[in-house]
Amino acid sequence: MTAREPLRLVHVTRLPPSPSGVAAYAEAFRPVLDALGEVDVVRLPPDPAASQSGVLALRLARRLARRDPAEVAVVEQAGRGLAEFWAAWWLARRGRRVWLMVHDVPELSGGAFFTTALDRRGGRRVAAALSATLGRRAERDLLRRAERVLCLSPAGARALESAHRLDRTVQHVPHVGAVTDAPVDGRTEVLLPGYVADAADVLPLVRAAGDLPDGWTVAVGAASAETERRVRAAAAECGATGRVRLLGFLPEPEVRAAFARAAVVVRWRRDGWGGGGAYAVSGPLVAALGQGCAVVTNDSRGAAYLFDEAGVAVVGDGDAGERDLLAAVRALAADPAERRRRGAAGREVVRRDHVPEAVAARLRGSVDREHAGAARGEDG
Repeated sequence: MTAREPLRLVHVTRLPPSPSGVAAYAEAFRPVLDALGEVDVVRLPPDPAASQSGVLALRLARRLARRDPAEVAVVEQAGRGLAEFWAAWWLARRGRRVWLMVHDVPELSGGAFFTTALDRRGGRRVAAALSATLGRRAERDLLRRAERVLCLSPAGARALESAHRLDRTVQHVPHVGAVTDAPVDGRTEVLLPGYVADAADVLPLVRAAGDLPDGWTVAVGAASAETERRVRAAAAECGATGRVRLLGFLPEPEVRAAFARAAVVVRWRRDGWGGGGAYAVSGPLVAALGQGCAVVTNDSRGAAYLFDEAGVAVVGDGDAGERDLLAAVRALAADPAERRRRGAAGREVVRRDHVPEAVAARLRGSVDREHAGAARGEDG
């Protein structure tokens, strides 16, 4: 591919206002695709559960198969995205160009036969058996035939290769972010961005709000009604009601404004970040780095490879982690020079690797022609 040969891309994805995290990512990823060529969008239904429909899978496969074979299908694959999985498999089996962005590593389809019809009592045993045999083979077949398989973290890319015993490389593509040059001096807010999973993850800082320097506030992002109730109660009990703000659910421009106001951004969960999404890259962390915020976190998932170079303060879990968290936030609030140093380091990482131009440049690299040519011409 050269600058004189722009790609023609069809982006298969959800988009806001879908509640799916993939929708938010896909919107941020769009400028990258625009930099690579002409882009059309095949928009999936907003509800992620709709992708379990076998009917939608058939319709999507037919719709994409009718498009120009010269186009590249860029498929956002996450959760039980069975419709997009089977459509991508169908295209790849027929030699069409497919770029597959895998979000829930090491899972691909999340169970290729857990369709709406089978994902119920009496059908789940059949769905599990089919997914573990025919579905697993179809997953590996798609991963082998796709022109590119993409992942948002280096560790996730290696995990996907290992889990599916691939003999090809999964390409790491940095999470898209934006950089601002807005001054950080004068910011006096600690932001705990949503979605807040549990009140226990934010209450330590709510209770400590009164210990911060005069004029400092703690802002808590989107959370459940019960979590908001507990935050209000804790702030009142500590006499810090005027220093704790509940942001609620915000439209994207207001989310960006919240990061632009923040001096320190905290992403912390008392019990750590285990469970699903072990290799996920936190969009809020990348956003915070691009805004020049000092960051404190115990998020050990896919973005951890950034932390040393980006100046992120890493703390632990549980009671010991809480003590380290409070100490780190208090120290940063009291030291504007250290906040500037860490903020500048984070901005530099995002500017170099995560802005749309940098991600597009990475994708302009040569396609693995040896793999793509062989795989598209084989059965297996």
